[in-house]
Amino acid sequence: MLADKGLFNELPYNKVQHTLMAGGGFSISIINENINKHFLLGILNFNLLFWVLKNISNVFRGGWITFTKQYFSQLPIKKIDFTNKSEKSLHDEIVQLVTTMLQLQQQKQTSTLPNQVQQLAQRIAYTDDKINEKVYELYGLSAEEVKLIENK
Repeated sequence: MLADKGLFNELPYNKVQHTLMAGGGFSISIINENINKHFLLGILNFNLLFWVLKNISNVFRGGWITFTKQYFSQLPIKKIDFTNKSEKSLHDEIVQLVTTMLQLQQQKQTSTLPNQVQQLAQRIAYTDDKINEKVYELYGLSAEEVKLIENK
């Protein structure tokens, strides 16, 4: 599968009625009960881990990369120490922001009013930036490292 950004999404509970893409899509299972699926979506779909993928995967014209299990398995997924108040707080903030993002995306898909769609797009962009900030903070990145990841 080729991608130019993180494309992870949660599967509906009724998996019988859904299928994965035949062109290379894959699913992951969360074994650790402490890890919230929205936390995992928050770190997988945002800038930091996609930047890592760009550095270990095959890169094609236009910034598209090979997005397969082979490369995905090498990602540094942050393990949360739930006894550490700072890490737990960041985990919870990421979960809340991703939950908000999913709700905003759903509202945008069902909205038919152009003004409302524009407002939702702005809120989505703001929420996207906040998730990135929290993920960078969770991984302890400096301002210089963030600039490198964001190509600034």
